[in-house]
Amino acid sequence: MFFVTPETSFCVDPLKVLNPSFRCPEEDFKMYTFKSMHPLYFVLFCPQAKFLPHSGDSTLAMCARDGQIRVAELSATQRCKNTKRVAQHKGAAHKLALEPDSPCSFLSAGEDAVVFGIDLRLDRPANKLVVVKEGEKKVGLYTIFVNPANTHHFAVGGRDQYVRIYDQRKINEHDNNGVLKKFCPSHLVSSESKTNITCLVYSHDGTELLASYNDEDIYLFDSSHSDGADYRRRYKGHRNNATVKGVNFYGPCSEFVVSGSDCGHIYLWDKNSARVVQFMEGDRGGVVRHCHFTKLN
Repeated sequence: MFFVTPETSFCVDPLKVLNPSFRCPEEDFKMYTFKSMHPLYFVLFCPQAKFLPHSGDSTLAMCARDGQIRVAELSATQRCKNTKRVAQHKGAAHKLALEPDSPCSFLSAGEDAVVFGIDLRLDRPANKLVVVKEGEKKVGLYTIFVNPANTHHFAVGGRDQYVRIYDQRKINEHDNNGVLKKFCPSHLVSSESKTNITCLVYSHDGTELLASYNDEDIYLFDSSHSDGADYRRRYKGHRNNATVKGVNFYGPCSEFVVSGSDCGHIYLWDKNSARVVQFMEGDRGGVVRHCHFTKLN
């Protein structure tokens, strides 16, 4: 199972994408069928899909473990009219990052360390923005997110301990590998650290960043701080080891932090105090991802 975002969508079947309204019961579910694609494509290869903003849920962007970035045009009759490959990574591509108000532009990140900027208005949609490196070593990527308050800025994380922020307008790979600034918990700065970042997200206003580390905790950074700044808050209690765990802000003003856990529970922390305020059973086999809708019963 994987979620199709924004807000209210997920996939539960190899050839079907469900788009439910959480305000209403089962009759409000929309189901889209992808007959032209291999039955195992979604289950084995597609870790994330997102509807592009202001597209009327008719344009679906997808990334895949075979490195393909594809866009599907969906019809009102709940059928996929066509899909188009718009970019190709040389390794698995786990995450997409949408620009909040753009129905035609988004970013992708892959284990090949490449970030693509994709503009569907162009004949050749993909533009290689940066190859993420630490020194001369490429850093494979697991996660990417666009700053909602400044869409020129995006953050990435992956196979090392650093959150990296870039400015699309001034990426110069010969100057600090193109990085605008990077953050890391001070105790993880050691080059011997084997910790990876499995997920990162900006807050609703872009002032804060959350990063979830495997075999470690979740950390909150102030995105306005200078290069090399330490974290502001640390969230403990969950377990991020067996599968790649996501993390998200929760609430209209990002008042809480929410994550799944290997133990099968959903954790909810108060952002400012870092105290666990909710602890709910989600699944007996571990909770991997969660939606963005703001309702808990």
